Parts: sequence; structure tokens; C-alpha cells
Amino acid sequence: MPVKTINNSNLTLVIDQGSHASRIALFSETGELTHLKSINISTNSTNQNTYEQNANEILQSIQTLLDSLPTKLSHNIRCCGLCTQRSTIVAWHKTSGKTLSSAISWRDTRSQPLVDKLAPFADNIRKISGLPLSAHYSAGKIHWLLQNNTRVKQAYDENQLCISPLASYLLFHLLKEKNLIIDHSNAQRCQLFDSQSLNWSDTLLDLFQIEKKILPQCAPVIHPYGTLKLNNIPLTTVCGDQNALLYAYPPLLKNNTLINIGTGAFILSASAERQNTHKKLVHTIASSNNQAVHYITEGTVNGAGTALDWAQDNTPCENLFNLLPAWLKQIKSPPVFINSISHLGSPWWCDAGKPGFIGKTRHNQAEQYVAIIESILFLIFKNIQHLATPPKIILISGGLSQLDTLCQKLADLSQTKVQRFSHTEATARGCAWLANQTLKKSNPHWKTLEASQHFNPSEKNAEYREIYNRYQQLVGELNKRCHND
Repeated sequence: MPVKTINNSNLTLVIDQGSHASRIALFSETGELTHLKSINISTNSTNQNTYEQNANEILQSIQTLLDSLPTKLSHNIRCCGLCTQRSTIVAWHKTSGKTLSSAISWRDTRSQPLVDKLAPFADNIRKISGLPLSAHYSAGKIHWLLQNNTRVKQAYDENQLCISPLASYLLFHLLKEKNLIIDHSNAQRCQLFDSQSLNWSDTLLDLFQIEKKILPQCAPVIHPYGTLKLNNIPLTTVCGDQNALLYAYPPLLKNNTLINIGTGAFILSASAERQNTHKKLVHTIASSNNQAVHYITEGTVNGAGTALDWAQDNTPCENLFNLLPAWLKQIKSPPVFINSISHLGSPWWCDAGKPGFIGKTRHNQAEQYVAIIESILFLIFKNIQHLATPPKIILISGGLSQLDTLCQKLADLSQTKVQRFSHTEATARGCAWLANQTLKKSNPHWKTLEASQHFNPSEKNAEYREIYNRYQQLVGELNKRCHND
């Protein structure tokens, strides 16, 4: 992609490993993107509950990207950050570094039977970890590997097993030091981490039948992790992708909410409380250093970009994003789409069965895609309604946020002003900002991003609120059925 030609001294490198692609990006002292390159990553799925990636493919993609950096740029890099998809884990040999399993994706819910057995302990698990009990987090996946993977069992018997978030595996191979280490934000998504003491919880380890010795050591998000094999570049921050996103935009005030719509959709709200007081949403560590921890409240919609992937598998559509704007304006009464892609996230946290349409028996292609977009919007708004402090301004970013009608309908539903940001590499930019915080002269000239467009709420859309209320009722009924089964 084209980037601005500016001074290429004192650059910050970001390795951004996401669900669909690995990227490397370079940012200037002022936060301008000066170099970007990516390689797509595959995902294998045999059923609705199983999603795997090849950890070796992911590592190789990053090494290829680093090798491709022009020498004249790589010698001007002063620090590096790593941000990764969260809750994805991999088992590997702690001495050789060889993988013992596929990387089990955050979308994978094969451990649901174990999670169901732990339901009586859900409140205590949430209190310690900050996370509602869910098969999306890593603990159940780790337990599953220990019980079902022969190579994992053998490495455990030989005291050579490490099962960790993907970031830890990448650090082992990319850094000269070969440390077994993980940051607070990725560690927390394991649901084995005490979000107050900032270390692995003996209570949670016992519940999930996992031993501490197979896990990496925990470190702050902003921390001297070691040096890249590439030009001895210091790696100074590691974090989850959505955590990094917060630091790409203007500081998130208590009366603002940030929404990012990518593979999933994430609703982020400032939270000063150290204790998690919300039973339906997530209490997340946004960042940490040796002196302090920054927490946020987070809502999760699992089926955003993945819902469109599901639709493309079932009803392929060429030039979809060219067609969607007109469809969203023209179609006023689409069917209801039960968006249970990878299960319902917050505030329901349940398996609502297979995704599908409710309403008239036949729906044309346009109606189906509009129904899916509206389901994403409705799930986002449901999370907004659960925030302790209703937002006065909603900041929105990510691929689907570029749909004007989606932003306008969100403004109308919430009766809140929506500000859209169009920066395409916001996750990497936020990670770059964090990476600079350990330097004596961090980034005094870093420019704050400005919204590209504003959407003001209209009070003339009462019918749309009625459609939302009907959707909420249908999903609520599925949720009750799910929890009663």
C-alpha cells in the first residue's frame, strides 16, 4: 500500500500477527506509517467448534517479512513491538522449540464439555481472572491438549512441555534470548491468570487441572523482552491485538467507547476499577509496566468478519463490499439472522446452536447479507447497553466500520454521536506507541489521529429500534434455552 515519504530515522517496528495475516509495519517518530507488508495465514476448520492454524506457517511468515525489510530501513529501527491474536495457543518443546500441536485458534470451542462441568465455579473464575467462563479462552484448550495429544503427553513426561499463548512461541524463536515469557494481556486471556496479583492463579490452575511448570513466566506489557535476531533491535512491548488498538486513537475517556470491527467485534470502555464488578462483560488488562496496570471493560462479538466468511462459504458473492452500501439502503425488512458464529459472546456467553435465518422461508442474497450486517450491529449495541456508563461518543474503526449505513444505524440505535476513524493499521500503530514508552525520549511528537467522519443520531428511526427489540427477544430466548439445557 502507498505510504507517506518522510524521514526514515528513529523508526519503530511492529510485528502484527492476526487471525488472517501476519504483518510488519514501520512507524516514524510522529506515528506515520512508512512501510507495510503482509502475508496471509490459513485456518483449518473441520466443524463449527474446531479451528486450527499452523504455528510453523505463522512463524515462517513473520521471518519472511523480517528478511524482506530493506537494509537502509532496518538499520534505523530503534525498538520493536509484537501484537498477536489473543487466546490462540500452541504446545511446543521448550528446549528445541518444535511445535507439538497445531495452534488452536481463539475461535475454537472444543473444550465446551469441560467448561460446562466448571459452571458451579463460574463466579469465582470471573472474580479471579476478570473473564466470564468460556471455551474461547485458553484454559480449556490447554486441558484438551493435555488429555488428547500424544506428543504433548510425551513432552510433559520428559519435562519438556510448554503450552502458551501464540506470542510466547513467537518470542522464543524471534529473540536471541529464547526466554519462556508472556505478557500480562495475553496471559490474562488464558483464564488461568490472576488479574490482581498479575501472575498465574493456583486456584484456576487446579480447577482446569493444569500445572504451572508448563506455562511461560509472566511480564508486563511494556517490558525489555530481549533483542530481535534482526540487527539486535530491542523488543520493548508484547500485547494482544485489541489491547494495542486502544493506543492508536485519542485517549479513551470514561464517557467514550471504542468499537473495532474485524474478525470479531470488540467494544472497549475505560475502566478505572481494579476489581471486576461486571458479570456479563470482560475486565481486561489493556497495558501494564513495572509501576501500574491499565484496565478496561470489554464486550465481545465473535461473529463479525467471520460471519461474512460464513456467508461467503454458503452463498458466495463477488464484489460484496461494492454491493453492500446500496443493499443496506434499499432493504428495509431483512430476515433475522441468529449470529451464533463461534457461539454467542458477551453478554450471553453461550452456544446458541447453528447460525441461521428466521422469518420468511426464502431470502435472496442481498437480504441475507443485510441481515448478517444488522446482526453484527445489534450484538454490538447490546454490549453498549451493558456498559456501566453510557457513552457520549462512540469511536469506531475496522473494516466493516467503513459502511456509512452501519455507522448511521449505530448512531440512531444508541442515540449517540459516532466518530469513524479510517486508519487501516491501527493495531500496529497502537503497538508502536506502547513500544516507545520504555525509551528515555519516548514519542513527544507522536500525532493524535483524528476522526474522518461523524454520524449524528436521528430520532426518526423508531421502527429500527423495534426491529432491534425483536432481535434481542429472539436471541434472549435462545440464551435461556442454552443455559437451561
